[in-house]
Amino acid sequence: MQRNFKIDKWYVSPGHKIIKEILSLGDEQFWGTSVKAAVSDWNIQDLPVFDDLKQQIHALYSDYKIEELWSAVYRQGDYAQNHCHPGFDYSFVWYLDTCRDCSPLVFPDVEHPWMPPLHVHRPKVGELLVFSGNSHHYVTPHICSHERIVVSGNLVPVKKESTWEPGYYQ
Repeated sequence: MQRNFKIDKWYVSPGHKIIKEILSLGDEQFWGTSVKAAVSDWNIQDLPVFDDLKQQIHALYSDYKIEELWSAVYRQGDYAQNHCHPGFDYSFVWYLDTCRDCSPLVFPDVEHPWMPPLHVHRPKVGELLVFSGNSHHYVTPHICSHERIVVSGNLVPVKKESTWEPGYYQ
């Protein structure tokens, strides 16, 4: 029997400068994480271009704050290995450049790997997905010729610091 799975879906309009800003950040992780794509620094939340996103997340999850925020630019063949974000109450992904053929975000049933995934999400521009930090997920290899651009992050309660340690889920 499959587990219950909860995912919140919201819409946050991407600002017109965000993609240009993300592309300028480059690859700071050099494929050293579970995301095998161009990944920025882990802490880009203080860049002014993300002020609207931070305000929206605060309005939706007022008891939480963004502790980490990073971008990922997937090119053909790029993917994300199965991983989760332990130590964080919530994780999220915000889709900035996608199409209907872009690789989905897959939430496997890790307790019953022979069963179908708990959820397969086809991304849409502006969608913000919020899910438990303990939810395993991955992205299948990107097959489109354009870039698949996302911003991801982790939330913690305003009064609590995370228990995450660098390198734990990389």
